[in-house]
Amino acid sequence: MIKLRFVFLIVFVFVILIPIQQYLNLSEQRDLFVEASQIRSQSSEKIIAPRKTITDRNQNDLAISIQRPTLIFKTDADKEKIINFANDNSKIIFLNANKRLYFESNIDQEFISEARKFCGCTIIREDLFRRYYPYGSIAGTVVGFAGADGGLDGVEELFNSSLDAEIKEDFFIRSAKGQKTFGNLESFDLEKEKLTLTLDITLQYKLFEELKKAIVDSKAAGGFALIMDSKNGDILAMASYPSFNPNNSSRVLKRNRLMEDFYEPGSLIKPFTIAGALEMKLIEKDTVIDTNPGYVTLSNIRRSEAGGKNFGEIMPDEIIYHSSQVGTAKVAIKFSDDQLKNNLRRFGFGEFLEMDLSLSNPGTILDAPKLYEIDKASMGYGYILEVNSLQIARAYSVFANKVLFIEADIRRPSVLNGFYQFDREILGLGEIITGTAQLNEAIFKVPGTELDIITSGEKRFDMSDIVNKEQIKKFLDVLKMEYDYVIVDSPPVQPVSDTLILTQASDYNLFVIRSEETRTASFMSSIKKVQNVGAKINGIVINDLD
Repeated sequence: MIKLRFVFLIVFVFVILIPIQQYLNLSEQRDLFVEASQIRSQSSEKIIAPRKTITDRNQNDLAISIQRPTLIFKTDADKEKIINFANDNSKIIFLNANKRLYFESNIDQEFISEARKFCGCTIIREDLFRRYYPYGSIAGTVVGFAGADGGLDGVEELFNSSLDAEIKEDFFIRSAKGQKTFGNLESFDLEKEKLTLTLDITLQYKLFEELKKAIVDSKAAGGFALIMDSKNGDILAMASYPSFNPNNSSRVLKRNRLMEDFYEPGSLIKPFTIAGALEMKLIEKDTVIDTNPGYVTLSNIRRSEAGGKNFGEIMPDEIIYHSSQVGTAKVAIKFSDDQLKNNLRRFGFGEFLEMDLSLSNPGTILDAPKLYEIDKASMGYGYILEVNSLQIARAYSVFANKVLFIEADIRRPSVLNGFYQFDREILGLGEIITGTAQLNEAIFKVPGTELDIITSGEKRFDMSDIVNKEQIKKFLDVLKMEYDYVIVDSPPVQPVSDTLILTQASDYNLFVIRSEETRTASFMSSIKKVQNVGAKINGIVINDLD
């Protein structure tokens, strides 16, 4: 009996303990089994994101990456056969390029098999992203093109690193049949994957067509044109002709002459020489320049007026009007060497363009150790320096801005008291506010400039007694439709409330104080007054600072 019990106990121990041991062993290896199963079932896949889209300022696509069913052929003759076959089977071809056909809609295996039988040729299907340019040659010299190696010309090349296609990895789980059952497929937000240019394709089209017509009509070899926003320097259209179609694989590249052609600008530089001399007080606007007898000798070299003309005694604005070589030369020699070079650089000549255009050549300005008088004269009227047309356009935008100056200090006017001498009785802001004058009657244009002035006028009163901030704002909004900049010279903050009305109606407010004259307490009190009415101070200007 004891033996039987002992045997039973041994059997019981084996029957119970062995499964328990196996279970414990399996538990210990469970993580290893799970990890092994995941390794067998998980997989990854490389995903190529399309090259980023290029758009104009209104989000019209200028360059896009498209994925279309694509057939590749060994010869052009084979391709031509399939073009006929596709037409007979109502298959629309999206693009015909090189030895490839890109189809508008999907094509199935049956179509490809029938196509092979039809032409008796080898056909390879390869559905890849391809760059497409909806506006072709209209924007070709600006946008450029991209190929398998990335951007190769124009904006496509300049911004290649930010436009280039990305390769990302997607992880997913396979079923027992090898199918994807779960994954985290990378998606690309095409709205964010864009490069937006300042171009307006509508203006680009119109400019290109007008340029093309002018070149064809005049039988010229080529030309270029530009539309720029003078307020901020935005390039709205940039056309060059002849151009090229970036969709055409046999394209012949054409230069964007606006950026790539450098030349001596000649008389185009004269206004900058005169403007710099006026600003540096080398001459005044009423300085008389004697150009008699129609030529000048500098460094033993004679320079004459074009056509042998003689303009006699003329003033700076007349130098520009007559495009006087002699007048410009006599002004140019008043500059020191550094003054003349720096004046040109201030207008952007000899400097890289800060317009997101990575030009390797900023142009040249003669950098000799010493400038002789003939050198200064030559630089003053546009020789011995090289610029491109984009630099010229940007520089001239300085003169294009239309500015209105309003003297709003009705009690203590400065314009009427010496800043500018008027040769007649002038109506002004006081008359506009009280209704005794129309706006166009009160605007005075400063001769030879783009500056218009509205003086305080003859009437004296408290502005705040007659108008409020809403009325002033409407008045300024009307003026902003006509002028690029409206500058309002207001009275001091402390004595009257007129300025507080003006600060609330203006877009930007600059606080002007006089060095060693304005007391700190007065300054802080004025700042607080402006802030209390909800107006913002955008900057502080300190006058008479030594």
